[in-house]
Amino acid sequence: MKRVLSALIPTILISEIIAITLMAATWVLLSALHASTGMLIGGEIVTMLGVAVLAVIIFRRAMRIDIEAVPADD
Repeated sequence: MKRVLSALIPTILISEIIAITLMAATWVLLSALHASTGMLIGGEIVTMLGVAVLAVIIFRRAMRIDIEAVPADD
């Protein structure tokens, strides 16, 4: 459980920073192009899917690093 928490906390923090930055950038770009509300929401959904994929990648890398750093108890 400690391994999961030690990988999950940085993943959540990094993902939150990425999400805020990318969603703000998406909103600004689509607003500058005078996109409709549906297009704005669609862009935000696509951005959130990208952030979810990045979160999974970050979590898996953090778990791998934690597993390699601490040998398993035998």
